[in-house]
Amino acid sequence: MKQMISRFYSVLLLSMLLLGCQEDEPTLQAVTIPTNVALNAQVANDQSGNVTVSPSADDALYFHVYFTPGSDPVVISKGESHTFRFTKSGQYDTPITLVAFGVGGVSSSITEAVALDVRLFINAETLQLIAGDGTKRWVWDQTVGGHFGVGPLTNDFPEFFSAGPNQLNPCLYDDVLVFSYDANDNYSFTLEPGANNETFMNWTEINRFFPDATPQQFNDECRDITDQATFADNFVIIDNGDGTSTLDVGDGFLSYWAVISGQYQITELTANRLTVRGISQPFNGDDPLAWYYSFVPEDGGTTGSGGDALETIFTNLVWSDEFNTDGAPDPANWTYDLGTGDNGWGNAELQSYTNLPENVLVEGGNLKITAKTSSTDPTLYYLDDVQLADAGGNPQTTIEDFEGTAPAFENFGGGVSQVIANPDASGVNTSSNVVEFTRSTTAESFAGSYFDLGSALDLSVNNRISIKTWSPKVGAVVKLKLENSANTSESFEVDLTTTVANTWETLVYDFSAAPNFNYDRVVFFFDFGTTGNGASYTSARIKTEGLQEFTYGRVEARAKLPIGGGTWPAIWMLGSDYLTNPWPAAGEMDVMEHVGNQQDIIFGTTHDPTAFGGNANTGSTLVSGVSDEFHIYEMEWTATEIKFAVDGIVYHTVPNDPSLPFNKDFFFIINVAMGGTFGGTVDPAFTQSTLEVDYIRMYQ
Repeated sequence: MKQMISRFYSVLLLSMLLLGCQEDEPTLQAVTIPTNVALNAQVANDQSGNVTVSPSADDALYFHVYFTPGSDPVVISKGESHTFRFTKSGQYDTPITLVAFGVGGVSSSITEAVALDVRLFINAETLQLIAGDGTKRWVWDQTVGGHFGVGPLTNDFPEFFSAGPNQLNPCLYDDVLVFSYDANDNYSFTLEPGANNETFMNWTEINRFFPDATPQQFNDECRDITDQATFADNFVIIDNGDGTSTLDVGDGFLSYWAVISGQYQITELTANRLTVRGISQPFNGDDPLAWYYSFVPEDGGTTGSGGDALETIFTNLVWSDEFNTDGAPDPANWTYDLGTGDNGWGNAELQSYTNLPENVLVEGGNLKITAKTSSTDPTLYYLDDVQLADAGGNPQTTIEDFEGTAPAFENFGGGVSQVIANPDASGVNTSSNVVEFTRSTTAESFAGSYFDLGSALDLSVNNRISIKTWSPKVGAVVKLKLENSANTSESFEVDLTTTVANTWETLVYDFSAAPNFNYDRVVFFFDFGTTGNGASYTSARIKTEGLQEFTYGRVEARAKLPIGGGTWPAIWMLGSDYLTNPWPAAGEMDVMEHVGNQQDIIFGTTHDPTAFGGNANTGSTLVSGVSDEFHIYEMEWTATEIKFAVDGIVYHTVPNDPSLPFNKDFFFIINVAMGGTFGGTVDPAFTQSTLEVDYIRMYQ
């Protein structure tokens, strides 16, 4: 290294002598190896295993810290710190390596042995659940839908994909998770791979281990990585202090390889079920994703159990609807919410609520709410006359009018574009040809198309873009985006909203703030932000608002749930003051919530100003056959706690106190939503399905 640097300086000196007579030449920055490299490790004195490193060095730009041998480095900027938690109990020394990087990538490194005194403690009840009497073996809950899924970080639901029963490769399902412990509080985790030591891997991560491989897009593979990844390490369950807990398996991973950093949020832990959520840190540079895994004991277990029997203090029946009279729901108990609400009732839901008998009626002793597809046709939009315009919106130069040779369209997200004869040659657009944009019934929220230009746009004088659009509805977001086709990160986009339906209008986009990039691609999105808008659905939502309202008690409802991806039935309660105290301040209690994309999983949830939406206080349980037979869904609501139970077994408890909004009147809502932020993608084959409620009762 010293010889290389010496040669570099010789060349640099010669260059400076040759250029010494020239004026205003830039000087090269000297390459200096970082010196005085210091780890500055601080070990927490609470036996937690936390070690904070605050690296320093002269002439260093940034640092890499290797907390364990063979692990990926933690990158730390100059002046910053990082805390790492060691999860092996005992008194021992552990090596930590620090690499300081200077100008030109030159580096210096040190390795220090840090003395640890670690005693990680998992309480006896939790330890019994995850590791039994000393060792417990877990396998994938493969026979139940939703045992594996992936979604965005913005919610707690596998919106992008949720596996059906036994849907994935068998090389995933023969893995075994083994959790063990001894009398000295040593907690051990081992992943036992199945046949041929193969592990099911996300397709984007295959080149991490096999650089010469050529994985196919979205095609996960089975690979033997036992000589490259960690299959045995220590584990600990960390109480996060906010009602959540984290399962930390060190450098290990829970069966499926998706580059999760050893830490998984526990969303459910009972004697018979372990469900976790992990955040990936992709090797290929894509955005992180949330991954959802569910496991059951290898030796079997009783689904839907794991909790205590509900011991109620409320035995006096104060109100019920037994649904014994055929026809419309009893008007003494129920009114209706109608239409699509604001932003799909605040959740981007796809259905429109009605009070029609085809969607809601009492028949044969049951309330029946049926969600159904009312249209399976794709939605059509039209585009024409893309022009540069001046600040007043007056067209100056035509970019594309689609009257000559049609541009080559590239389509994505379920959108398709083609040039056709103008189907509505009237109003502001009587031209012969236009672009027809078809948005499929399963379109993604970002469905769109683009075409490339022969040369870059000149926005120096006229920096508005005028287009003519035709939309079947008012309020559709039409996004227009300009890109550099050679570097798509160089882009600028503007959103406008349609103001008329079934007629042409002119939209003028302001690109005056666009950076000075080489814009030679035009990208357009119709009805941006909505999903599956090509299909429409009807359903019903009934409520006891203003008729039957309660403070505290035990809710009991016997119901059979609808089936199908995208269905979202719920029996829930909303704070009666929601009009003057808007959600989530008014409070919400979900007695029973279910989504067809996670068949047989039942959710019980509370929402309040401190925990709502994707971060609500929720619990879940596995109940087989919820769409095949009736089950009893209960909620015990007192001034001190709210318990959720199925068939008399408690699976989730939320503390209550005077600071929360659960100490006043609430009313009931029963509905079936479609899609949305929790319901997820609607199955393209869905036609209709029904929620049946035998009775709903309130005891106090």
